[in-house]
Amino acid sequence: MNTSKKDIFMKTLKSLYGIGYLTLFLAGLAFFLAATINIAMDKKQSVEYKETVATFSRTRKIESYDASDDRYETVYEGIYKFEVNGQTYEASPTYTKGSTNFKKTLKIKYDPTDPGAYVVVGEHYTDYLIALVLWVILIICIRNGYITQKKLMEYYSTHPN
Repeated sequence: MNTSKKDIFMKTLKSLYGIGYLTLFLAGLAFFLAATINIAMDKKQSVEYKETVATFSRTRKIESYDASDDRYETVYEGIYKFEVNGQTYEASPTYTKGSTNFKKTLKIKYDPTDPGAYVVVGEHYTDYLIALVLWVILIICIRNGYITQKKLMEYYSTHPN
């Protein structure tokens, strides 16, 4: 009895490997698309913005209560100041668990018509790094899925049902 390629493909998808690869592929693709869309929107938004340097000013302690774990969580927000047309504005683009992990200066792009609207320059390298890692994972999944598919086709072609 000869097994068709469609039957072999369906058996592969129903197997534990197929479900795992498909799930990982879809999750990775969703994260990659979200990161790419976020980067594109920020870049499009800041095309007409002007660049300046913001200097670290202070930290703000933010506490939140997690009812599911019945505990408080503390993060620190870095407050940076920059000046436009003689007026000082604040930017708070970063959060950390510790109060000493902040850069002294940040390059930012601000909207000349509304300097309170800003984008941190170079902030997206982490998004690109995450997207790169996800692409590597996706390529490995697709490659392993192809190899598994090929092995199953060989197996089912020699072992009917």
